[in-house]
Amino acid sequence: MPFSQPGSLIPRIDDERLVAAAWERFMEDRTVPVKGLRNVVFDSWQRCRTEAVNPASHCAPGLATENVRQLTEQNRDLCDVARPVLDGLREILRECGTLFMLSDPKGTILQLAGETRVRSAGEEINLAVGGHWNEEVIGTNAIGTAIATCAPVQIYASEHFCLDVKRWTCAAAPVLDPVSRCLLGVVNVSGVKETFHGHTLGLVMTAARQIEGELAHREAALQSQLLSRSLEYFGRYGSDGLVLCDHRGRIVRTSSNLQAALELHGIHQSLKVGVPLNGLNLNQPKSESRSQRPGWLKAEWMCPIKDQHGELGTLLVVPVTDRKLYSVSSPRPLNAVPKDDDAFAEIIGNSEVLQATRVRARRMAALDLPVLLLGETGVGKEVFARALHRAGRRPDGPLVVVNCGAFNRELLASELFGYAEGAFTGARRSGLPGKFEQADGGTLFLDEIGEMPLDMQPHLLRVLQDGIVVRLGDTRDRRVSMRLIAATNRDLQKEVAQGRFREDLYHRLCVLSLPLPALRDRPGDIETIVEHLNRRLADKYGCAPKQLEASVLQAFHNYRWPGNIRELQNVFESTFALSEGPVIELAALPPAIAQALAPPINGSAPDLSGGKTGRLEDMESQAILDAVGQSQGNMTAAARTLGISRSTLYVKLAAIRSHSGL
Repeated sequence: MPFSQPGSLIPRIDDERLVAAAWERFMEDRTVPVKGLRNVVFDSWQRCRTEAVNPASHCAPGLATENVRQLTEQNRDLCDVARPVLDGLREILRECGTLFMLSDPKGTILQLAGETRVRSAGEEINLAVGGHWNEEVIGTNAIGTAIATCAPVQIYASEHFCLDVKRWTCAAAPVLDPVSRCLLGVVNVSGVKETFHGHTLGLVMTAARQIEGELAHREAALQSQLLSRSLEYFGRYGSDGLVLCDHRGRIVRTSSNLQAALELHGIHQSLKVGVPLNGLNLNQPKSESRSQRPGWLKAEWMCPIKDQHGELGTLLVVPVTDRKLYSVSSPRPLNAVPKDDDAFAEIIGNSEVLQATRVRARRMAALDLPVLLLGETGVGKEVFARALHRAGRRPDGPLVVVNCGAFNRELLASELFGYAEGAFTGARRSGLPGKFEQADGGTLFLDEIGEMPLDMQPHLLRVLQDGIVVRLGDTRDRRVSMRLIAATNRDLQKEVAQGRFREDLYHRLCVLSLPLPALRDRPGDIETIVEHLNRRLADKYGCAPKQLEASVLQAFHNYRWPGNIRELQNVFESTFALSEGPVIELAALPPAIAQALAPPINGSAPDLSGGKTGRLEDMESQAILDAVGQSQGNMTAAARTLGISRSTLYVKLAAIRSHSGL
């Protein structure tokens, strides 16, 4: 009868007597025969001897239910992905009388499935949820040996180290992190030794690869979302040292000046992409994370990166300047103000139309009624919503913002109303509260309300009328109390007339309405807004406010700003950041805005001279305006076309404006 090969993965039933005899000799500390005993088993026995494992141990030790719950939460991603894979194994091996389980990287069983009869037998040796199957405590077994070797393994009967486990057979495969290749857990199939089959090892190896593949897919999606969400902060804190970590605390991205920032604070650390930072694993309990955090890492440097479902990762902002260190735990927009200041101080401008709008908004804030904000894209509807919330009756409650145009119908429904456990594939086991529940006691701001699907509008109407929310897939009523502020750039009356918006919902939302003026309707505020942004950006980038050429301000006044304040803010910040010197020149502006400096060219030359200059000067002025227009405001290109220097071009443009009254 042939012996199993020392290096083979699958044991042979016919070798059991030889293995049992080898174990007896091993216990007596005698020479162990090589034939019939696989190397993986002999190496494991030697580890057990080193760790002084008691071969008479009756069962594996176990953890309390609460501790198992904590471990499951810490390994939530692994458990969520593994559950359907284990269900698949169960279907394949339904008639085999085996148990299917997932352990954490230290050998504690987190999930287990199988028939009642087999589970009862497994419980005798604590092959159950909470059972701890590391080699160090229960000797050679598939879970523990897979952890020790970080490789797939099948253990049969007498190959186990402890006596009471020798009537079992098991096969296990490690699950590795798709990025770091660190051990995440182990998939295992166990049964009494009569259920042994060599193909079981192949099944658990396939299951482990399936789990790794799904984890890799999720990891890629999360990392993409994390990088997308962090772009704003890399722009905002571009002059500081930055470290972006994912939800497990692994470094995903760093800025080029990170090392200089660390050395400025006396920190000599080498932070490399792919390496985890202790204390930043979001799956760990917060108390444990705080205790593991390195001493050099200051809490005020930590900025959570979030999406609508929760935290995606952490951004560390290490200041490089000597200015007072600021907290970035909750980054504020450029026009944010301290909470104890005037609630409407975020709204910049002194024009008559804006002051009238602000006065009306103050009166509305005191009334706990729905408000509908009307205005074009970028006029500051969210800024007004924040002001109404802070000046209202619920300033200490949450302000929850939802963009109704950013989700499809199904996602918007789950965002607003939440969902119960098992409502759909991929739903969290405990369910999830929706934005209505999250806004309870505060304010819910529904931006782009005109984009809400028609068939969802009755559900919103019920919440407004009765204050009752029912989660998707649930029957339980949940009572909420919050103020609703909605906003739209659509003509809702026209939408009602065309059957795209419910009339009863429109009247419910429009108890109070507040039209917001476009930026072109208050041109006198442009310079005030620019001055405000200039100060804020100077503070952000750690430099002095920049001077603006007169032509830049003139271009700002001439341009119509279809994107309103949001467009102005974006244009000015990009121009500020890209201008290397202390002066912002016209050439730094986007062509469409720089071109607004020149008057329209209709093919006939306007009388720019006022009748006081000759025809040659008229032709020169027209040539200059043509060159500026054809270069789309690029002053360098226009000067090159005219054969003059850029400074000369600016002088001539100033003279043209002076003569024409522009």
